[in-house]
Parts: sequence; structure tokens; C-alpha cells
Amino acid sequence: MLFIVVLAIVTFVSILLILPIFSRRNTATLNIKDKYVLITGCDSGFGRETALRLDKMGVCVLATCLTEEGEQSLRSVASEKLKTFQMDVTDPQQIEAVFFKVNQLLEGSSGLWGLVNNAGILTVGPVEWLPLDAYKKVADVNLWGLVDVTKTFLPLIKKAKGRIVIVSSIAGVISPQAFSPYCISKYGVEAFADALRREMRPFEVLVSVIEPGATRTPILNDVLLCARLKQLWDNLSEEKQQEYGKGYLENATKGFRDWCKSASKQVSRVIDAIVLPLTSRSPKKCYVIGQDAWQLKFLSHLPEVLQDFVLREFPFRVVVPSGRDLFEKSSTNGSAH
Repeated sequence: MLFIVVLAIVTFVSILLILPIFSRRNTATLNIKDKYVLITGCDSGFGRETALRLDKMGVCVLATCLTEEGEQSLRSVASEKLKTFQMDVTDPQQIEAVFFKVNQLLEGSSGLWGLVNNAGILTVGPVEWLPLDAYKKVADVNLWGLVDVTKTFLPLIKKAKGRIVIVSSIAGVISPQAFSPYCISKYGVEAFADALRREMRPFEVLVSVIEPGATRTPILNDVLLCARLKQLWDNLSEEKQQEYGKGYLENATKGFRDWCKSASKQVSRVIDAIVLPLTSRSPKKCYVIGQDAWQLKFLSHLPEVLQDFVLREFPFRVVVPSGRDLFEKSSTNGSAH
């Protein structure tokens, strides 16, 4: 068993060393000043910062925000060139309405150079604690909304032979405990991006995925996440609470609080990665950002038994009232078969 594990690690490291030789990209850049780029989820976080970065570069930014307050806040610090639109990515009618306005705005132009799919939400919690609606809500925004927006604006992007940038997550390649709603949506995003990239290549439309690790943005709010965990706990039956034990909630709360506090403050690195596929003549299909993201990316290629072992304490150690670690239990059960 040890030999197989070592062989897997050596093989993977060898591939990492050799791959750059075959995947070198042209570092030449394009001047995208005055080109049109549409960005979703610009109320805060990556979307807002990307909109402001591109605005400073002279790009014609079309920024969509969930709220009117988000629009006003963004316009107050941007140039008059930047246009905002109120759009909920889960509302097909709002998407169509924005498309109609953008189509009119771009009339006589070469089309939409870039689409940055950024809008997203995060929900955490153990599978048994979460209602099905929680899964659906996350998928509606992170996955189905993204698909709808992409399909709607695709004709304008094809006209420009432009770029599609999809802000995914390292959670799209590996699924730690208590992240299942978010990971499901991001796994779907990765699959959609792969298919779209292959389908669009004949039309000279290039698709890139951004896979950031934990980054200090409003979505990583430890107070809100921990309050949500407490709410989920309170909604459990007394029997289920006894099954998990109060220690489980305490460990989970501390784990998520520590995880949020350890998140990278280098938001600009993610913005750099989002902008790069829009300006590069030969963008990469995937940009992994952050030390934790690279570690998890590496881990995702290792045998599952190693993944389970490494992730047994991330974001918290799972212990039930019996005092036995769930990983130890599963290992014992597995050896009994």
C-alpha cells in the first residue's frame, strides 16, 4: 500500500514538472481599452473589484448588481464610462431585460468581448443538517444562473470572438466536509466550463476558469456562517442533536471561524487572474490562486484514502458523542468488509 502511495505522489510531481514544457502560453497581451466586458455579481467582492480594475484600464464595463444599492455604490467610485444594471442571475426575465439593453448598447459594435461570471453565494453545514432548499438555492445562483447568463449572452460573445471567464473555486475539484452545497454547485460549474470551452473553440471563443482558495471577501463572513450553523443546529430534532453532540457544533463553529480568519487578504491576486484571460492572446484554461488552493488541487489528484486522511480535520475535526473520530469509524467499518 505504501509503495502505491509513494508511486502516485512521485508520478504526480513528475507530471507537474513536465507539464509546463507542453503548456507554455504566448505571454503577449491585447489592448482591450474601449472593448465591452459584462461582469455579474458586482455588489461586492471579486465582481466589484474586477469592475473597478477594468474601468481604470479604459474598458467599457457593464456591471450587474443584485441590488440598487450595489449599483449606486459602484457608480459612486467608477468613471462615467461604467454602466450598471440590476440583475438577479436566478431570474430569467431580468437576464433577458439586461440582454435587451446591452444588445441595444452594442448595436454597430463588434460585440461583447468578455463575460465574467462571478455571482455566487456560500452555504455551509453537514448534509443531515441542511434542508434540500439550501442546496437548491446555492445551485440556482452558482450554477443554473451562470448557465442561463452564459447562454443568453453567448451570441454577442461569439460575434466578438471574445472571452468567457468563469469564477469557480478550488471547491470545484475537492469536497471537504460541511461544504457539500457549495462544492456541488462548483463541481457543476467546472463541468459546464469544460464542455463550453470545447464547444466554443471552433468559434474562436476562449473559456477560462478561475479557482481561488479562501479569500477575504464578504462571502467569507465568520459571524454569518457561524450563526447559520447555530440556526441549523436549533432546527434539528432532539434525537439528532444527541446523535451529533454539542461538541460537534462547537468544533464546527470554531473551525469555520478559524478558516475565515485564515483566508488570504490578497484579493488583488484573484483580480489579476480574472483580468488575465481577457487581456492575454493565449489564456490558460485554468488559473489556480492561493497556497491553499494549490495544496488542495494537488490533494485532489492523490488517492481518496489520503484525501480523507488529510481532510479529516478540515475545516474541523469531526467527533461524535462516542468519542470516536468519524474517519476512524469509517476505516474500521471498511476493514470489516
